[in-house]
Amino acid sequence: MLDFAILGLLMERPRHGYEIKRSLAQLGFWTVSFGSLYPALRRLDKRSAIEAAEGTGRRKAYAVTGGGRELFASLLAADPDASETDRAFQIRLAFLSQLPQNERSRVLEHRRTKVAAQLKSAREIVIEARSSTQQPDRYRLALMEHAMRSIESDIAWLDGLIASERRVSQTA
Repeated sequence: MLDFAILGLLMERPRHGYEIKRSLAQLGFWTVSFGSLYPALRRLDKRSAIEAAEGTGRRKAYAVTGGGRELFASLLAADPDASETDRAFQIRLAFLSQLPQNERSRVLEHRRTKVAAQLKSAREIVIEARSSTQQPDRYRLALMEHAMRSIESDIAWLDGLIASERRVSQTA
């Protein structure tokens, strides 16, 4: 996912390593160390997905190549599998505007289906805990209920994004 996020940032404009590191943190996903960033940049360079140009001082500016654009587009448009993590979805969402509208809708609807299944499971767990013959620990039950409400909130948020995509498609 780091390679995908780096390509996404470089699709916007060339950047040097420190800018990439700072931009990843600004996206709110993670703080990446230079010990992870520069090996990822070397991997992408080896795959001819990016190229380095001499920048000011010792800094190299990295830019995405034609092959990198194709790689990014294929990663962004790939069908998310059942094991896609929350972080992977968030990174995909950060660059979703670069997909055509119908593909954006597909990604969002797929995510909603996955989150709805999580909600069903969370509700079953809460119901089971409440109906147990033993009195459930009130803090564990509160934690389960909080998880359920968080998932409900995620579904409402996704519903808003999906509705927004539908409005965009109707005006296009």
